[in-house]
Amino acid sequence: MAEFKNVFIKSKMNKDLDDRLLPQGEYRDAQNIQVSKSESEDVGALENVLGNKKILDFATATGQNDVVCIGRFVSEEDSTVYFFLTNNTDPNNLAYNKLGKNFIVAANINIDTVTTNILVQGALTF
Repeated sequence: MAEFKNVFIKSKMNKDLDDRLLPQGEYRDAQNIQVSKSESEDVGALENVLGNKKILDFATATGQNDVVCIGRFVSEEDSTVYFFLTNNTDPNNLAYNKLGKNFIVAANINIDTVTTNILVQGALTF
């Protein structure tokens, strides 16, 4: 089978045309890329980045098998991801449940290791 190689000089994504009709320098879809933010002449250039990797098993970190992530915050300054976890996922009753298991977990990501800490656990009482 023929191998297609393309140079993306235009750096333009075009989702309107069929893959076979794309002009030279345009692409249809992209995964695992980053657009460079430098102020040199290569500003806006596409760079390969590593793919996704599972860094944390929520059941192992919290001791609860039924928790799901409902939000996250990434702090690039200290390489930490804050996960907001709960087991209150009943679609018929999304009101606050005092018996639900709720967690805020910090995952500090280094080159080869991930260190986790449970920052908040439990339910709020009013």
